Amino acid sequence: MGVQQLEEAWALRAGAREARLVAAPHVPAALSLLGIVRPGDRLVAIADDFADAFASGFDGCDVVMVGEPSVEAFAAASGGFAGSFDAGGPHLWWFVNSIGGFGLRVPDLRALGRAAREAHALLVVDNTVASAFGCDSLRLGAALSLEALDRVCAGDALRKLVAVPVARSQLKRHRVDAAAECAHALLEGRGLAKFELTADEAGVLERGLDSLDVRMQAHFDRARALSEYLAANEMVRNVRYPGLSSHPDHAVATGILEHGFGPAVEFDLIERSAGDFFDALPGEFRTSPAGGATTRLSATRGKQGSTIRLFAGTDDPLIVAATLDNALRN
Repeated sequence: MGVQQLEEAWALRAGAREARLVAAPHVPAALSLLGIVRPGDRLVAIADDFADAFASGFDGCDVVMVGEPSVEAFAAASGGFAGSFDAGGPHLWWFVNSIGGFGLRVPDLRALGRAAREAHALLVVDNTVASAFGCDSLRLGAALSLEALDRVCAGDALRKLVAVPVARSQLKRHRVDAAAECAHALLEGRGLAKFELTADEAGVLERGLDSLDVRMQAHFDRARALSEYLAANEMVRNVRYPGLSSHPDHAVATGILEHGFGPAVEFDLIERSAGDFFDALPGEFRTSPAGGATTRLSATRGKQGSTIRLFAGTDDPLIVAATLDNALRN
């Protein structure tokens, strides 16, 4: 497949009007590179694990970070700003993760989508963790839904890629979604140069799309099994996974997420640093490619902190649990 065919394939999967591919290290960087958030706009975001990217990536834009993925928080941060769905702007942007931030929060995208349109705001969803397989964010109200493609590429990506699908603007009874139409017009107005992929990159993406559903279901299922193991483990605390009833957004997640509750689990160590814990783990748990078959761990608050984020691979969860248990005891 060429770039156009891959973009069309992704648009079909995401239920989008169209989709673009861009090279960027993560979703906030991709949004900045698109150039559609412009000086004079206001960008309200919850993305505490990417705060630096928002602080430095949107020159001339009024960036406001909020601490809760709620309609009330976004509405309060938008007060006094007159956004417009006219391509000329100014524009009010709301940015959330379908699953993300510290604690792996899951916002009520339906409620945010409705509220965004009432406030003349463009809702952008970082759908990387949940993926298009796990969350239909455009149907739920997003105007744009960006997704880093590490997991789509099964960890074999030669560079970091992000897909940018745009919501369909045609609604029932011939009504037009003004927010989606505005997002489309902004992208068209940028006149972005056609993205180029190498033959190897195109092959990786094509193979990844062919096997995506089976692999994503395996990631989700293994994350659930590992979350239950960790929740019962006396050597950790505060296990955060949207599929657990203890998660603050569990009720919302059951109506927002599909096929499970995502591939990520977060937990805190007891009286131990992340760096010390990593020293007791096999190296591949830290160095394996993002989105690949091997379960991958990171320290979301640094190696001196105690918070661990686990992205389940497609490897055997019983072996992963035994390896974690051994590292926790050493």
